[in-house]
Amino acid sequence: MKSCSTHTHRASGSLSTRTALRGLLLAAVVACMPIASHATENGTTAYPSGGDDFLVAALPPPGWYGFVYFNQYNADTLADNAGHMDLRSFDLNASVVALRLDWVKPVSVLGADRWGTLLFLPYADLDLKLSPAPGVEIEGSKAGMGDLAMGNALHWTFPTSDLATAIDISFPTGAYDQAALVNPGLNRWVLRPGIFWTFHPAPEWEFSFRLHYEISIKNGATDYESGQVAYLNWNAGWKPVPPLTVGVAGYFLKQTTDDKVGGMVVAPDGNRLQVDGIGPCVKYFLPNHVMLTAKFFHEFDARNHPIGNQFWCYITVPLSSPKH
Repeated sequence: MKSCSTHTHRASGSLSTRTALRGLLLAAVVACMPIASHATENGTTAYPSGGDDFLVAALPPPGWYGFVYFNQYNADTLADNAGHMDLRSFDLNASVVALRLDWVKPVSVLGADRWGTLLFLPYADLDLKLSPAPGVEIEGSKAGMGDLAMGNALHWTFPTSDLATAIDISFPTGAYDQAALVNPGLNRWVLRPGIFWTFHPAPEWEFSFRLHYEISIKNGATDYESGQVAYLNWNAGWKPVPPLTVGVAGYFLKQTTDDKVGGMVVAPDGNRLQVDGIGPCVKYFLPNHVMLTAKFFHEFDARNHPIGNQFWCYITVPLSSPKH
C-alpha cells in the first residue's frame, strides 16, 4: 500500500480562563489510493470552550493574581456538516496545563471602576489517531507551548450586577509544524472582542455569561483563512453555604463566516463549525482569597467539530494583598 500523509491544525492558546486547548480538528482525509490526501484547518478556534464560569464579570479588587489551569479533553467522534461521523474511527486526547497572570487596578473611565490586564500561556500534549478507510490508520502526537494571549478589560459595578467589556489578542507564538497532524499553536493572529455580565438576583444566586466574537488572520504557512466564530459561555450558580458555589455551566459556538483557502470558499459548506457543551460546576473559596474550581462538560449538536468530554480544574491565588 502506498504511504499516506495528512495534517490537521489545532488551536490551543488563548485566554481568559481556559487553558488553551481543544479546538483541534481534522477534516477531509482521503484514503491512500492513487490520489493525493488532503486535510483542512477545520474547526480550529483559539478560545478554549468552557473556560469561563462563575463570577465571569466580577473583576477582583485591585492587585495581582495567578491562575493555574488543568484541562483534559477526549473525543471519539468527529462530526461532519450534517453531524454524522464519516471516519471509521477517531480518537483525540488533549492534556493542557496553563498559567495566567492578572493585574487589576482602579480607574475612573466612562464610569468604570477597574481595569484588568491578563496574560495567558498554555502547554499542550496532543494525541490523535484516526482511520478514514479500512486498512488505513493515521496517528500523530505533539507536545509544546500554545499561543500566548493577552487581554484588557474595563469593569463596571452596579447594585446587583457586574459588567465588563474586553478585547483579547492571541499571538502566533506556539509550537507549529505545517506537516504535523496536530499542533499546540495556531500560526495565526486572533482578535476577540467580548462582553461579560454577572447578575445576583439574591445573595445566594448568580447568573453569568460571556459573549465574544473571534476574528482570525490568515495562516501564512497554508494560505488558510478560518471563518469568524461567535461564542456564548454561560452559567447559573447557587451558594448552599457562603464559601461554596454549585451549579451548571455551558457553552455554544457557532461559526458565522466560511473558511477560505487562497480566497476560495472551502467546499461544500465552508467548514462552518458548531458545538454545544453543558455540565456541572463547583467553586470553593479558601482562606486568603484563594479559589478552587472544577467542572465537567459533555458536548453535543456538533458540526465540523469533535464531540467529546472535557474536565477543568484550576486554582486562583492572590499574588499581592487585594486593595478593597
